[in-house]
Amino acid sequence: MNGLAGKERTGRLGRTCPGRLRPAALIAAAGMLAFAGGCGKGAEEGRTLDAAGTGAGATAEMAGHLSDGSDAKAPSKPADAPVADGLGVTDTEKSNADIRIDKREEREGISYEAAPTDLNFWYEEDSYTSFLELAAARYYEETGVKVMPRQISGSLDYLGEIYDATMENEEFPDLYLLPGECLEEAYLYGLAAENTRSTEADGIVPCALLASQYGGRRLGYPLNYNACVFVFQSDYFGNAPQSLQEIIDYSKENDPAENVEYLLEWDVNDPFYDFPFFSNCVSFEKTEAERMTIVYDEALYQQDLEYFEGILESFSVDAERVSEDSIVENFLTGRTLSAIIDTDSLKRLDGYGYALMKMPNLNETLTANSSSVTTLVIVNDFTEQEDAAADFAYFVTVTMADELHAASGHYSVIPSADPDWVEGVALEAYTSAVPAPDSKDAKRFWVDLKETILKYF
Repeated sequence: MNGLAGKERTGRLGRTCPGRLRPAALIAAAGMLAFAGGCGKGAEEGRTLDAAGTGAGATAEMAGHLSDGSDAKAPSKPADAPVADGLGVTDTEKSNADIRIDKREEREGISYEAAPTDLNFWYEEDSYTSFLELAAARYYEETGVKVMPRQISGSLDYLGEIYDATMENEEFPDLYLLPGECLEEAYLYGLAAENTRSTEADGIVPCALLASQYGGRRLGYPLNYNACVFVFQSDYFGNAPQSLQEIIDYSKENDPAENVEYLLEWDVNDPFYDFPFFSNCVSFEKTEAERMTIVYDEALYQQDLEYFEGILESFSVDAERVSEDSIVENFLTGRTLSAIIDTDSLKRLDGYGYALMKMPNLNETLTANSSSVTTLVIVNDFTEQEDAAADFAYFVTVTMADELHAASGHYSVIPSADPDWVEGVALEAYTSAVPAPDSKDAKRFWVDLKETILKYF
């Protein structure tokens, strides 16, 4: 038995998905899922860069990065509502053109602001605000259907709020954003309608489609991803390090500039960033819906613990003050030589010369990998506007995919037609990462990981 122990997970993977579950009759059997490795077609190694930020094997144009529960009756679904078989198509599925509700003639001369709301869209993070407002305005222009984005900020039980509002038949969301790790609980709540529209033909990476599946059905519309990447100062390191140990060894031979304070930083308070240090010893195995087993390789786990304890004297991380924001700021000012950050933070480095690769190994024998989270648009299965909600979900995730990064800083699960090398590395990190499992049984792992790490600080 491993020595991990803890109480409550927090941080990037810290959302506490609510525990008030829907009846067991809603649960569908699922096939065996193993999350021990990457979920896509990523390359075996990350894109490494030389001191000038040039990708090894990359084309010239990709080189460098110097770019500027209530008692009230819940809304009911029709008893004869069609159900799809597996990931197939319902017997009433419409084409994209047929499914779209067109209210342009009805709303002619009425501005978006003055029009009555047709669909409510809930989300948590402010980073999505500009993009969702843009998508809603664009959709109104094309269809006359008004989607109203609403940020639910500071909630300790976001999915629970959606459930309560839906059960109380208040102004509940017709669709909402949700991290893929909470998909199981959204389904067990009865809050996730089936997605019969998104496919690989839309350009969505297989990794993201996998994250949208539960119980043999595709439920969510994948929007964006997040995974850890490794950034380092290209003017200090001569070559891309192949391991964290190589960074330590290199620093012993080469003195940094006087203003350098940290050799390596990462947010030790968030298990999302701690996961690479223990990724090689754990796997998540799901044999049926609602049942996930956390499997440890005890020998590797002990080696990881010993390595982690040994390197901390080289990495003077301040657990009380460190945060993703402070890490990025320290890196931009040259106080930090290398850092583990997430792909969402890469946009903040625009205009700064640095080198980038996916997570390197710990040393020559201990491998390391990132975890990944896929954000989904979920259509509430209780909405009376399911066709319209599904059409907007498709619109915001597929039609608007090219607008996502510029408006929000998040990378779309549909890669750019001509991605720069930064997006290329980000995508490689995502497709080779271990997906954060969508099971309540996995919560304990993240709690335990966080508390284990903090014991060393």
